[in-house]
Amino acid sequence: MLKYTFFILFTALALTTSAQENEHNISGSWYGMTGNTMGEKQRLMIVLEKTKHGYKGQLKSPDRTDVSLPMDSVDYTAGTLRFRVNVVDISFKGGWDAANRRFGGTLTQGGQQAPLNLSQDQIKAADVYRRPQDPQAPLGYREEEVMFTSQEEEGIALSGTFTRPDSARQYPVVILLSDAGPQNRNEETVGHKTFGVLADYLTRRGIAVLRWDDRGTGGSKGDYDDATFDDLAADVHAAIAYLRQRKDVDHSKIGLLGHGEGASIAAMAASRPQDSIAFVISLAGAGLPARQLQEVQMAEVLRASMPQKGDSSITRYIKYTQPWFKMLATETDPDVAQQKSRELLKDMYHKLVGNPMPAEEEKYIERLIAIQTTPHSLSAVRFDPLTWLQKIKCPVLALNGSRDIVMDANLQLPAIEKAVLTGGNQQITAHSLDGLNHLFQQCKTCTTSEYVTLDQTMDPAVLDFITRWVQAVVNLN
Repeated sequence: MLKYTFFILFTALALTTSAQENEHNISGSWYGMTGNTMGEKQRLMIVLEKTKHGYKGQLKSPDRTDVSLPMDSVDYTAGTLRFRVNVVDISFKGGWDAANRRFGGTLTQGGQQAPLNLSQDQIKAADVYRRPQDPQAPLGYREEEVMFTSQEEEGIALSGTFTRPDSARQYPVVILLSDAGPQNRNEETVGHKTFGVLADYLTRRGIAVLRWDDRGTGGSKGDYDDATFDDLAADVHAAIAYLRQRKDVDHSKIGLLGHGEGASIAAMAASRPQDSIAFVISLAGAGLPARQLQEVQMAEVLRASMPQKGDSSITRYIKYTQPWFKMLATETDPDVAQQKSRELLKDMYHKLVGNPMPAEEEKYIERLIAIQTTPHSLSAVRFDPLTWLQKIKCPVLALNGSRDIVMDANLQLPAIEKAVLTGGNQQITAHSLDGLNHLFQQCKTCTTSEYVTLDQTMDPAVLDFITRWVQAVVNLN
């Protein structure tokens, strides 16, 4: 009987406490963190003020803007907080968690939902991502802001960073070339500064590094979407010309390191004999033609992101998309490509969605045309790395992660190795690195959405392998 009495008393106490908590004043600043499907995080700050009729409030995202947005509605009833900001189509609904003294609920924006906890514990910028490999001052080497100009007629200014050891002498240099999409000089993705970490590691071990913001990004001028692969390879030639003007660079020991799409640009740039590239490093690079690669990538990403779907569903999805990608790869007239895109995308959308709303269908078509018919995207879908890999005559190192769902090591590495050997170059080292993803992180699920949850930016063993290989190639003691 005693235990039942205790249970009743405990329950009554809990209910009383809950009722009291529900009625407490929630005025003040509340902090939370949310993210998108790629794992990118942002802090949110909610400021609530009690009024005669309830509450009013403001929403702020300190990582994006200093502007505070007024809430169109705020309601706090029976322990549930609701608010809405119409201008950015954001709403929140969450219940009071007395044990943790926070609201736990869901943030909705544009139909997309994400969990959000709001507490009065302030979240600092340093708390958004934990990145222990980021370079820390004092660096112990020289870091210089540099600017050079592309070799096009209009001369696009490219802004970057050059690092080298402190001692005054000539150093071998690695030029870093980023993966697809407009990237800054650190190739920063969900808080991971891959090229910042790589440059730091190499420079501390006697190797200078040049990296720069892609066109239209950071301090660089131009427009990334308007740049073809040829344009980006020309940027590499301009970087080499700039380095050969420097007295602290060993002009005979300039090499290229490209990650993902950057590996394709490195292959193109290295194929030009007059630049006398000392070495090429391909990290998660492609060995298959773009059209074949696109099908493989789509299948891998779909399997990883939609494990509930069977192979037959994924095969059907890919089948429906192929006519459009095939047209993009072969049609050279931009106007004709636009018209054909509309027809093919409409057919594809109906097969995938069934009976869509006209407005949603048009939005879908316009978005895909805008993304996939830029000069850069068309250049990418038409690219065949084999043509360029066969022309490389210097030492090549090709590394891919065994669990990379973007670039399958089992398909890419043999193709890269075969192409280099076919061109008569026996100086090829190719390795699949066990347990690593596309960013060369040790991973568990190895999906792209996991990147942000991993503290590691790049496996130290990979950093060491690259460094030792470069030191051996350039005879650096």
